[in-house]
Amino acid sequence: MMRHIAMAGFFDIGGSAATSSVLACWSFVFGATIASFLNVVVWRVPRGESIARPPSHCPKCGSPIKWYNNIPILSWILLRGKCASCAKPISPRYAVVEFLGGVLFLAAFFRYSYAAPVAWIWISLMIVGSFIDFDHCLLPDFVTIGGMVYGVVLSLGVALLVGIGVVRPEAVWFVPSPLMSLFGLAAGAGGLWLLGFIGSKIAKREAMGMGDVLLLGAIGAIFGPVAALFSLIASSIIGSVVGLAAIAVSKTNRVRYRMIPYGPYLCIGCLAWMFAGDELVAAYLRILGLRG
Repeated sequence: MMRHIAMAGFFDIGGSAATSSVLACWSFVFGATIASFLNVVVWRVPRGESIARPPSHCPKCGSPIKWYNNIPILSWILLRGKCASCAKPISPRYAVVEFLGGVLFLAAFFRYSYAAPVAWIWISLMIVGSFIDFDHCLLPDFVTIGGMVYGVVLSLGVALLVGIGVVRPEAVWFVPSPLMSLFGLAAGAGGLWLLGFIGSKIAKREAMGMGDVLLLGAIGAIFGPVAALFSLIASSIIGSVVGLAAIAVSKTNRVRYRMIPYGPYLCIGCLAWMFAGDELVAAYLRILGLRG
């Protein structure tokens, strides 16, 4: 788990409160700026367009967006959600994604201190994957397979997975990080594939996309098998609640037969693990009476 990274003393936030405040503010601004670019990726990649050219432009009139009208969050607010050239409305989702990126980068800074950049890369991939999946019901390979490779490669240089801790806080599992990463990859992808295979046989149609299978494999590769299981359970609960709510408020039954992307819920489950996984698992164990 990231919070157990080796050389913890190196990663601890030191210095004055003022320094920490500056770094925290910078984390939010940096996250919002990265998310502004991620908006471009989400829009262009599924359409087979270059993410570099042409420069940012209005999706309605095609006019280039000047740099002072492209400041994350702030420009959308000052322009009242409209294009500066044609005054056509610009979706608030652009600002929402930028704000989400800022908040998640800031949260990762507080959670992981100077190791936060390790988390920022995966957070960025999850943002891209989630919104592309929302729009097109597909997860790009650079998010899923890229995440798996990222987890395995990272485990070779950083002691990312040195122990579980919630069952026996004093214990450390001396399992090589690459081995744990590969085990997490296999457990995540293999377990979800098996569930999807069984579900497909029961429902007589495809129950789980391969992108979702690979995404859980990536989560397992980065955070380990326990994180993969946690993300699967949390995403199932969240997805069920959202699905039932959508059916309840829908005036027709169309929502019952609409393909619902599962990737975003896996990402939400992974975020829950990243920021509160140990605490949530420990609380569950206490409820079961398995931990005092």
